[in-house]
Amino acid sequence: MNRDDILFLIQYHNRTNKTIFENAALLTEEELMRGDEFDKGSAFDVLRHLVDVDWSWRQFCSGNDVGKAYLWEMVPMSNFAEVQAAWVKDSHELLEYVEGISDETLQKEIVLPFGTAQYAAIWKILAHMVNHGTQHRSELARYLTLCGHSPGDLDII
Repeated sequence: MNRDDILFLIQYHNRTNKTIFENAALLTEEELMRGDEFDKGSAFDVLRHLVDVDWSWRQFCSGNDVGKAYLWEMVPMSNFAEVQAAWVKDSHELLEYVEGISDETLQKEIVLPFGTAQYAAIWKILAHMVNHGTQHRSELARYLTLCGHSPGDLDII
């Protein structure tokens, strides 16, 4: 895997997350906060989780071990507008990170943060982020569609 391949995946990830956020903005407060619709709770909780996971994995790949910290403990993320603003900022930072990474760095294996001494190449971690996002985007897309706000086509090509 090289930088251009990962960049393609991250651009897809950011583009489809943008679509999800645009459509989630159309939800009522009740629809956004309705609990137990997802494994993570509400649509709001899933959106916040998406932002936090991208941030924490990017931090980890950059050599910053955030431990069990959540982004919302450092950045206001108590309502949709704050979560969306955090996503906008983080998506730009993720794109900048990948644009600046070398093919050699992508191949570097680092210890995973789960205390198991397992290793993964940085490119695999970034691909995992995209795949993780796909899982939650599909859950959100179905919910948005049921609420009358289908995000439409979220395919990679």
